[in-house]
Amino acid sequence: MSKKKLLHIVTRLEHGGTLTNILSLMEGLSKDYDVVLALGSFKTEKEKVEKSSVASGYRIVWLEEFRRNISPLKDINTLMDLIDLILRENPYLVHTHTSKAGILGRMACAVTGVKKTIHTPHGHVFYGYFNPFVSYIYIVLEKLAARFTKKIIVFSQAEKKDHLERNIGRDDKFAVIPNGIRPEPYLIEYDTAAKKLELGICLDKKVLGFAGRLEPVKGVDLFVKAVKLLNKERSDFIAVMAGTGTLEKGIKDLVDDTLKLIGHREDLPEILALIDVFVMPSLNEGFGLAAVEAGLSKKPVIASRVGGLPEIITDNETGLLVPSGNLELLCSSIKKLLDDPVEAKRLGENGRKKALEYYSEGKMLEGLKKLYENI
Repeated sequence: MSKKKLLHIVTRLEHGGTLTNILSLMEGLSKDYDVVLALGSFKTEKEKVEKSSVASGYRIVWLEEFRRNISPLKDINTLMDLIDLILRENPYLVHTHTSKAGILGRMACAVTGVKKTIHTPHGHVFYGYFNPFVSYIYIVLEKLAARFTKKIIVFSQAEKKDHLERNIGRDDKFAVIPNGIRPEPYLIEYDTAAKKLELGICLDKKVLGFAGRLEPVKGVDLFVKAVKLLNKERSDFIAVMAGTGTLEKGIKDLVDDTLKLIGHREDLPEILALIDVFVMPSLNEGFGLAAVEAGLSKKPVIASRVGGLPEIITDNETGLLVPSGNLELLCSSIKKLLDDPVEAKRLGENGRKKALEYYSEGKMLEGLKKLYENI
């Protein structure tokens, strides 16, 4: 019996939660479905995606003119390519990911008559990314695209609420399926002393951690300000930032004995293992996969009270929540956990229990397959 064909469409896959999620889906779904992944052109993780495709058996179709930025000519060409692809592949279901791919992909579905359409925003761009006019344009387009969508998958109740408040879709169009990851790499007992020496971190220093894209929406500036402010009154810690992005050059200029920038890491579970307190000062976060990764690593998380983070982080149980942009409360929360390792350990242990119960890859795939079969 032949497998049902799924067509997934995404603009690009680069460092971050979207890459992790898409690869988990492709590899997991390929066991039960004939999966085709339509991708725009990108460079940073292309080899990783191609290796995943070969190992798991899903096919990749490269769309060379598919770009994240708005480009009328390229966008029209990409729309025509998607229409042609859908007609050629005749999929059982089309699943689009992220805003740009979601808009063009669902337009192509409307033109070709595909009824079983699913869209996952992977967060949203309603605020924190663009100027108000561009954000407004995206909201208008999302409203239109929602009319041609059978189901919209969001990772958190907060993400669903953000859409409904902007009149994007109806309540019954949404399915909340939290993001999930493979826990095994985060459960290993790593040699943290050796990793500290490798990174040039003094063994007696406590470590503050940040991992994510170095972009304004991630609250990077606030994290750096907190580090510099705390360093004026104490010298018992060092801050480690893992990630790359547009703010990277500016942060490199601030690197000193208290702040270390280590770039994109393939050994993130080992990095998280040596951290004492993990910080997520985001301005907008549809879900917050890094909080799950830190939780699995038994690390207490200090996070902004935005988006899906309050659903992952239970305040005073698995971490601490602070108002977004509040430097004073961020600093006091960091000090509290640096000064109370017993409390930090309690929060971290609770965080692992919650992450294992709610945010596993298996649970995510189970929810998605059920949705596919009942749509």
